[in-house]
Amino acid sequence: MASCFKQDEKGFTLIELLIVVAIVGMLAAIAVPNMMSGQQRARYSRSAGDTRQIVTQAQVLMSDSSQVVNAACKNPMPGCLWDGSAPNGTVYMAKVTDPWAPPGTTYRWNQAPGLGCGAATPGCVVYSAWTIGADGAPGVWDGIAALGGDDLGNSTLLGCAFGPGLPTTSPC
Repeated sequence: MASCFKQDEKGFTLIELLIVVAIVGMLAAIAVPNMMSGQQRARYSRSAGDTRQIVTQAQVLMSDSSQVVNAACKNPMPGCLWDGSAPNGTVYMAKVTDPWAPPGTTYRWNQAPGLGCGAATPGCVVYSAWTIGADGAPGVWDGIAALGGDDLGNSTLLGCAFGPGLPTTSPC
C-alpha cells in the first residue's frame, strides 16, 4: 500500500494543532484566575509594608521634633515624610502611593489621642495609615476601632489590621 504523503514533507496535521490549542486554552483558563488573585495578594502585601513604614517614620519624626506629626509638618501627612516639609527639611522615607487608588494617591492617614488621653500629645498619640482596598471606597479608621470594608493598614496600637471584607488571606 502506497503512502499519500511524501517522505520529505514535514508539518503538523490539523488534529494535532487543534489538540495543542485546546491544551493551551485549558491552561490559560486555570492560570488567569490564579494570576489575578496573585496580583491582589501582592498589592495587599505592599500596602501592609508601606503603611507600617509610614507609621514607623511618623513615630521617628515625632521623636525628632518633640511634637505630634500634624503639628510638626508644614504639609499634610503622609506626604510630609517624603516632601521635605518636616522640621529641618528632613526626608524620612521615599514616596509611597496606594496601589488601589488612582495613580499618585497616597495612603489615608489619621492621628488620634491614645487610649485614656484627652488630646494627641507626644507619648499619647495613635498614628494610623491605611489603603482604600480593592473596593475603592476609603474607610475611616482612628487606629483603635477596626477598619471596615476591605481596607488594610497599620497603627501604633494594632500593628496590622484589616477589614472583614478582605478578599485574601491576611498579609499581616
